[in-house]
Amino acid sequence: MADSESPLRWLFFGCGAVGGYFGARLAQKKQKVSFMVRKETLRVLSGDGVRVRSICGDVHIPRKDLDQVMNTEALDKESKFDADVIVLACKAWEVERCLKMCQPWCGPNTLVLPLQNGVDAFGTVRSIVTSWGKGRPLVGWCNIVAAIQEPGLIKHWAANPPCIYCGEFEGAPTSRTKHMESVLASCEGMAVSLEQDALSKCWEKFSFICSTTAVQATAGPSATQDLIPQVPELEQMWRSAMEEIMAIAKKSGIDYQQSWMEKRIPVLRDAVGATTSCSRDLWAGRHSELEDLLGSVHRMGQEKGVPTPVISTCLRALTVRDRLARRATTLPIYPMLEGQKILGTICNHQGQQLPADRTLAQKKAEEYLRPEWYVCPMTSAIATGGQCEVPEGVQMLWEAELGVVISHSCENLSPHEALDYVGGYCMVLDLTGGNLGFESMKYGHSWTRNKCQNTFKPVGAFIPASALPKPESSRIICRVNGKTVAEDEISKMKFTIAQQVADASELTPLRRGDILLTGAGSLGPLAIGDVVEGSVEGLDAKYTVSATLVAAPKRRKLEPSKL
Repeated sequence: MADSESPLRWLFFGCGAVGGYFGARLAQKKQKVSFMVRKETLRVLSGDGVRVRSICGDVHIPRKDLDQVMNTEALDKESKFDADVIVLACKAWEVERCLKMCQPWCGPNTLVLPLQNGVDAFGTVRSIVTSWGKGRPLVGWCNIVAAIQEPGLIKHWAANPPCIYCGEFEGAPTSRTKHMESVLASCEGMAVSLEQDALSKCWEKFSFICSTTAVQATAGPSATQDLIPQVPELEQMWRSAMEEIMAIAKKSGIDYQQSWMEKRIPVLRDAVGATTSCSRDLWAGRHSELEDLLGSVHRMGQEKGVPTPVISTCLRALTVRDRLARRATTLPIYPMLEGQKILGTICNHQGQQLPADRTLAQKKAEEYLRPEWYVCPMTSAIATGGQCEVPEGVQMLWEAELGVVISHSCENLSPHEALDYVGGYCMVLDLTGGNLGFESMKYGHSWTRNKCQNTFKPVGAFIPASALPKPESSRIICRVNGKTVAEDEISKMKFTIAQQVADASELTPLRRGDILLTGAGSLGPLAIGDVVEGSVEGLDAKYTVSATLVAAPKRRKLEPSKL
């Protein structure tokens, strides 16, 4: 390890909420900080470095102030050095894989500091690092409420200041561990606690995170940490979960103090708006630490004969979400229940052009360099067979389009990856108020008022990808009152489905059930009482989407505000 005057060399695996925050704070103190990251994060760090927006003060570490920034997909090309400290800022299920990648940077005196939630990972870290015959594994965890706002940008909004807790597996702290502690303690915007009985303290944190996740993830995003002690039913559920874990800890030889639970109540109250990362991952459809938290409690309870009714029930309730995120199960997708939004493309068929009398400028499809989107909330959609409510005086237009249904949460995809996130399709009627909102669009304003009103997006039944293996070869049929008014070939799209999915995933994170409209080559007028249908030629009629136009209830008039 470097002498007391020289900066330490830190290798962080991951630059997420944990690694990005603590790595930036160390770099701010002129420590030599390197990151191992995925390709998309590598691109950002190589340009802008690491940015943190924090209640403890913002910090920006430009690339020149970082040591190495390494691509996890090409580590064989990276120069090696003996790190003083390797920080595992990955998820618990990634520990074994991450250690394997970090091994070439582990020297005889390297400290390996894990910062995962849970207790299972410690055994893995200790076993693997010991087998190397070099390096020294530590017990470690942290307290921080933060999230990735975008690659390379971390937002920290609770736990003031964030704290790293660490210690030895056995015995008193070594001089190297104490040196590491002194460096961490010197950093702004964070604290460190070197624990004498690190495993016991880790169990205390584990019980808090696990019981809080059980309550939050099951109850939903409204159950923030500060709400739990305010709602008697939630607090009782949380206490019961804590007591189950305490009983397992005692059976495992951990001296768990009852007072630890009571001390966590003020922590909950002060964590206004806070949620656990596992809860957020589950809600967003991302791979989560559910098995490493609730799953480990369930397994340990069975092994040690400790009943865990609350934790086990929550685990069962959340398992489907977790399995879907890990692609361990396949289920039909219900966009109107699971999706958040519909993204519609504008002028996506060859030969189309926007009329100059209705938009800022006349523009042909061929002139677009990438898809142009409008975003419609799923709350504006209605199920097939429903009624489209037409506001008074609005001239409606029909368009029948193929909707691409997203199967898993994703962002920043390449066209090569995009089709792996397509779960299937559906027919959508992209109904438009032809004379609604176009006046403002002449000045470059949005498409919201004429595209996204309530009931303007009738959605058909989910079409499994297996039922439409070659969508680009399909023909979309639109009928009004039983008469065919359009036959559009999807092959004439300006941008392919893969290109559209990739581009949309760069614009905004996509979630399971979100729909991307591929555009229509034709449109035409509708009147009150008309029945409009859209279908894929040759597919079963159950996939046809239809709607009837009816007059909307009269809406109140908005009076101009008086300043």
